[in-house]
Amino acid sequence: MGRKIKNRPDHGGKNQYQELTVLLHHIQDQRVRTSQSMSSISKLYEKHGSEQRSIPSYKTRLKSLLNNTICETQQEVELIQKALNKISKLSTNRQPSASAAGASNAASSSSSVKQTGQQHRKTMRRGLFMTMLQQKANQLPVWTGSKSEQPPPLTGTVAADGSYICNPGEDVAALCDGVEDDNWILAEVYLHNNNTNKYQVKDIDIEEDERGDGAGNHTLSRRRVIPLPLRKLNPSTHGHLLFQAGHKVLALYPQTTCFYPATIHQQVSLSPPLSQQAL
Repeated sequence: MGRKIKNRPDHGGKNQYQELTVLLHHIQDQRVRTSQSMSSISKLYEKHGSEQRSIPSYKTRLKSLLNNTICETQQEVELIQKALNKISKLSTNRQPSASAAGASNAASSSSSVKQTGQQHRKTMRRGLFMTMLQQKANQLPVWTGSKSEQPPPLTGTVAADGSYICNPGEDVAALCDGVEDDNWILAEVYLHNNNTNKYQVKDIDIEEDERGDGAGNHTLSRRRVIPLPLRKLNPSTHGHLLFQAGHKVLALYPQTTCFYPATIHQQVSLSPPLSQQAL
């Protein structure tokens, strides 16, 4: 009998989880320090009456406490942002690429081949596939900069500058020849050739077992590739950067991976952070 080979542990992923655990402990410690600073301000205010609050020594002490609390709060925000970035990275590593999802879904449904027809299996796989795409969009990290900060490129509606090069695995809108009258499709970057300045992308709606003879693979110039957002905007701080009514965008047809030109009819609600996938 053949020897069973155990899967090797993912030490890289384990280390990242350990780093996240350490970050969370640092956040908790920092939160305690911030709370203590705020408590000191409250105690100082309660200790002195309205007449004493006008004397220079009180103002100096209060200013010192306020500055210290601001610093403590900023450090807490930075730690939280690092933790969010780490969580986003771990989520990306755990989640299979969209192009591989088809093969995974096909394998998961293979046990029921005898009970269902081919068309039914494809319908089930598409439902799982579209659910996965929605989850991927919802799990984009929220950029948590202050109101005075300008969000970085590829945050919500903030487009990338002309020099940006997409990394392998990033999602893009790609204008591909021969795809339903040259429509823009949702694709995944495979690589960027620095010599030709062209991308190789994969149509994420083509399953791995259907990629014979290069099906679903495209080589495109940069002008035919639009990077999709990597982060979500926080509407409570940067609601003015959300798409406004009348804005021209590319939107996905429902339950498909094809884009169509559209116009924003009404701005979405500003309640929760948004996952904007329109371009």
